[in-house]
Amino acid sequence: MSFTTVAIDLDGTLFTSQRDYDHARFTRMLDACEERDIRVVIASGRQYLSMRTMFDEPDRLAFVGDNGSTVVDRHHEVVHAAVLDDEVVASVISLIDDHPEIRSVASGPEGGWMAGEVPDRMRVLMNSAYENLKTVTSLHEIDGPVSKFALVTRDGQSERIAAELSQTLGGALVPVTTGHQGMDLIVPGRHKAWGLSFLLERWGRSFADLVAFGDSGNDVEMLAAAGTSYAMGDAQQQAIHAAKFRAPSGEDSGVMMVMEELLGL
Repeated sequence: MSFTTVAIDLDGTLFTSQRDYDHARFTRMLDACEERDIRVVIASGRQYLSMRTMFDEPDRLAFVGDNGSTVVDRHHEVVHAAVLDDEVVASVISLIDDHPEIRSVASGPEGGWMAGEVPDRMRVLMNSAYENLKTVTSLHEIDGPVSKFALVTRDGQSERIAAELSQTLGGALVPVTTGHQGMDLIVPGRHKAWGLSFLLERWGRSFADLVAFGDSGNDVEMLAAAGTSYAMGDAQQQAIHAAKFRAPSGEDSGVMMVMEELLGL
């Protein structure tokens, strides 16, 4: 099978439940891709600054961060960075104020903000996902541009809150599920496939020649657009429906297993 580009989600896809991956196998795969002029893109809801720290040689990779809002080519070359309008940010903060059961993080190109008293477990998780993360009394103290809001709700509350958020925000932002068992609020049409389109156009490549891996609602557009796409073994149903094929789970290094087969390693 011929392909020119690979896009890989992180949480629930490349990562195990310990939020790590087989570094040696990944480097071997990356070496083989470079020999064939295949570009590798890490596409995640995570913040770009944080994503870079997770790889031994980040300059060899391109990144689509914040679910498509931040697009960076190899060697830290920013291709596109979209932020939310101030009015939208204010509306989301007001909505979050009305829902004390929601834990939230706002993030942007320069850092992130986490409000209120946060359980230790969530604090550890968020510190692993965001660089330059500030703890503030209220999100009204945000002092920089915002690309995305991430929300964590109590078990069993996600669907109800997602429906309420969609109605209240009037389509300005839509909730999508993530590999963190939470939700991200994104601008309609501004998703991972949208972010990937900037890189593909820049490189003179197409979605038809893209291989993509994902597991969650925020991977749906990417999986549907790719000529070849894999939903992980434990993926959410919406990702399974969008993908062409299935891969073993992240716990079983499913991305590496498929890529090694495709590359003949």
